[in-house]
Amino acid sequence: MIQTRQREVILSVLLDASRPLTREEILRYGRQKIDRLGSATVDRAIRELSENYLIVGVEFPGQPKRYELPAESEHPHFICRRCDRVFDLPVAMRLPDIIAPKGYLITGGEIIYSGTCPGCLKKKL
Repeated sequence: MIQTRQREVILSVLLDASRPLTREEILRYGRQKIDRLGSATVDRAIRELSENYLIVGVEFPGQPKRYELPAESEHPHFICRRCDRVFDLPVAMRLPDIIAPKGYLITGGEIIYSGTCPGCLKKKL
């Protein structure tokens, strides 16, 4: 995969954010660095970066898909119930060993905490 300025910007946006971002957030923050960053370019870059495991997609019930840089270890996430942003929790964890029901294949798991983020706590109700 050829590294382009657009891909570099997307990776830097995810690094700067330190949290999983939606495609729309990647596009918005990316345009702050390259004002003509195109929507199709972001889609293509997300697909290629994901295929090459340079970014990872994470999905939560009722939430849009988000992308983050690969982590060194499994970690839980926090969803703010006021602004819907998702944050990484800096806690190394290991999912419990379980036996799947017959015919099921478990390929991963997720622990999610929810509440209110510091930015929303500062805002008046």
